[in-house]
Amino acid sequence: MRHEAMEIASLRVFVERESERYVYVHPEGSVGMPMPDSWVQQQLAEFRGALVEPKWSTIHIRDTSDQWEADPPILRECVLLADDRKGHQLYFDPERNDFVLAYAGDPPETFNVRGDAVGCFMAR
Repeated sequence: MRHEAMEIASLRVFVERESERYVYVHPEGSVGMPMPDSWVQQQLAEFRGALVEPKWSTIHIRDTSDQWEADPPILRECVLLADDRKGHQLYFDPERNDFVLAYAGDPPETFNVRGDAVGCFMAR
């Protein structure tokens, strides 16, 4: 399903379903040990508890060094979907058609954590 075709209200349903169907996979050949299932389940519970009513917000895109130095700053309208209330927020970026994690602020700032909603949130 293409995210850009979704209505804003559908995004929450989409990420809720994604969290229900999420399967943690530790890719073969990866460095490090797989995270224990208890940690994964705790992260999924925190994700579900952090979901908010979706709303449009302006965020500062700062994923690359060029974006850090951009003058004027790169501001984009994205949809807030989750807030852990510890300094991280999850957005849907319709221009990139992906999810992005941001530091909460005025405006929130991205830091190059992009991909699926659950994976981005777990990267906090």
